[in-house]
Amino acid sequence: MAKRGPERKKDGGVRPPEALSATLAKGLDVLDALERAGRPLTLGDLCARLRLSKPTAHRLLATLAAYGFVRRDGRNGYRLGMRLFEMSQQAGQDLDLRGHAGPAMEELHRQSGETVTLAIYADGAAVCIDEFASVHHMREQNRIGQRIPLFHTAVGKALVAGLPYPERQELLGRVGERELANQRLDSLAKLSANLDLVSARGYAMELEDHIPGIIGVAAPIVDHRGLAIAAIGLTGPTSRLDRDRLHELGPVLIETARAASLQAGGAPRPVCRVPKPRQRPAKGLQVVAATESLIGESPLPDPAGGRLYWVDICKPAIHSCELATGALTTFMPGEMVSALALTADGLLVAARSGLRLVDPATGEPLRTLAHPEAGRPANRYNDGRLDSEGRFWVGSLSILGEENAGALHRLDPDGGCRRMEKDLTLPNAMDWAPDESLMYLVETSRRLVYAYEFDRGSGAIAGRRVLIECPADRPGEPVGMAVDAEGCIWLSYWDGWRLERYAPEGKLMETRWMSVPRPTGIAFGAGPEPVLYCASARIRISREVLRQAPDSGAMFALPV
Repeated sequence: MAKRGPERKKDGGVRPPEALSATLAKGLDVLDALERAGRPLTLGDLCARLRLSKPTAHRLLATLAAYGFVRRDGRNGYRLGMRLFEMSQQAGQDLDLRGHAGPAMEELHRQSGETVTLAIYADGAAVCIDEFASVHHMREQNRIGQRIPLFHTAVGKALVAGLPYPERQELLGRVGERELANQRLDSLAKLSANLDLVSARGYAMELEDHIPGIIGVAAPIVDHRGLAIAAIGLTGPTSRLDRDRLHELGPVLIETARAASLQAGGAPRPVCRVPKPRQRPAKGLQVVAATESLIGESPLPDPAGGRLYWVDICKPAIHSCELATGALTTFMPGEMVSALALTADGLLVAARSGLRLVDPATGEPLRTLAHPEAGRPANRYNDGRLDSEGRFWVGSLSILGEENAGALHRLDPDGGCRRMEKDLTLPNAMDWAPDESLMYLVETSRRLVYAYEFDRGSGAIAGRRVLIECPADRPGEPVGMAVDAEGCIWLSYWDGWRLERYAPEGKLMETRWMSVPRPTGIAFGAGPEPVLYCASARIRISREVLRQAPDSGAMFALPV
């Protein structure tokens, strides 16, 4: 059997290979001698045991003491320092992590056959501490003990995105432009936006960013505070994996990392476990497009073009469906997008980098119109809608979940932008009464629908009041809203499996049940028959619930 590690000398020290540092080896010999002795050793003891001169032994001890690896014991003795104890604690935690994550990793490896890696964050890099190698002939080399780049790998980005926001920003501040040159994410702005996306959807992807021909996906293992302490990643060659397959595997990685987090005493984000209700889905409910959106949002009918547009916030994607044929076109904007509106100049998109115009035929960006949240890097835009005068209203929220950090903005046709409301937490859908005397806004975090007096000519809002207070004893939170021709208000409920219709004065009138737990944005079509389009989400739904709701993430149409 081949020997492991460097050769040990007769005096108990280690004979370093030529490629290693002789001075470092002598310092390690000192630590080894102190550990073996089991008692304090004097300078003379160490010189005799290791055949060192007194000046050399003194320099080694002084250096080791300065770093906390050695400490004085009494007047002349030395023993191991507390820094070694701290390091042993960390090593023990890493071994515990391997034990906690092992079963979930093994199951993922069994299902996929690809390489599955466990990595921790250490000294500015991800370090691989365990790995299940691919069963295929074409695979990567074993990486246990190796440092893995933070910003060019899925496990690295999963770790960084799961750190406290100030710590993440500090790490980004150390990244040089040269390090990002010739990368897919070739600027700090793109890298930061990608980390926001990773945090929002719960998994990271690498697309040949580190090794040509290798792509992967990863999700964080979190501690009791919900902060990343490790990441589980899956990688493989582009001959077997592609971007769509990575998105399919993303929820699987989330579930795998969630199981490991719970084993380690962590507090991962909650997943939807609300079982399918006994009530049957509404009559006439049908799937328009089976898109499997992570968070489908902002359905936007285009009566002139016979199309329906909507976004997937977290994939991210912009979908365009030809309603007559069902033909689907998808654009990949490369950053989170949350709301859409059709204007004479193009498709207005609420993106992570601002309110932008894109070509509705190609998805190509045209220009940025405004970015009222530019000074708040931890905020992103949420839902938005045009009023009858061409003003675009859009809410914002904190990606850190901070209360009262959001706002409601209004972008005017002349390019001016104004903040119309502040101190919101999760502003969501908005719509207007048929006579436009009132504007409604969903505040999801408070389970409320606000009503404002609305001036169509000036676009002013005033007199906010609570119109609907969604009862806490009914499952789900209000997210989507649309007002019908009779002035009744329709709401969709995240984790509620339903839509509800309220009278203009706020009284519940009827409930329409859905076949999915997370209906999101809703909007009425413009045809002769009233049809309500409803987007939905697939993100963070348990496997049991997904088996009951396989159409989660689809776009639906419901005749009303």
